[in-house]
Amino acid sequence: MKRVFAVAVIAVMILAGISEAVIRDGAIRGKSGLSFGSIAYTFRGLSVTVRNSTKYNVNFGGTMIFLDKNYKVIAKAELLTAKIKRHSSRRYSGFFSYGTGEEAKSARYLEWEF
Repeated sequence: MKRVFAVAVIAVMILAGISEAVIRDGAIRGKSGLSFGSIAYTFRGLSVTVRNSTKYNVNFGGTMIFLDKNYKVIAKAELLTAKIKRHSSRRYSGFFSYGTGEEAKSARYLEWEF
């Protein structure tokens, strides 16, 4: 009985779009002192933590482009511009303008467009 209940709960989470996957950490090319980590994908959007290790306040926002192994675009996520204070981090919520979180999870490469 417990197995049937567990399978039902997982099926409801998948259908409702609340399941997540977390991967990747790395530097943001073109923005010295900024790095990202803790990307959590949902079917409709994502959340990502951007860290600022410089001594300056920075405005940050842009497009995350998810690429497959052949460098073909499989998803794009938009992050709205917001200020990150010096020596701190900020959690961004983004939305997919192309593709879904399920497709972005399978990406092999991540590029940033500002």
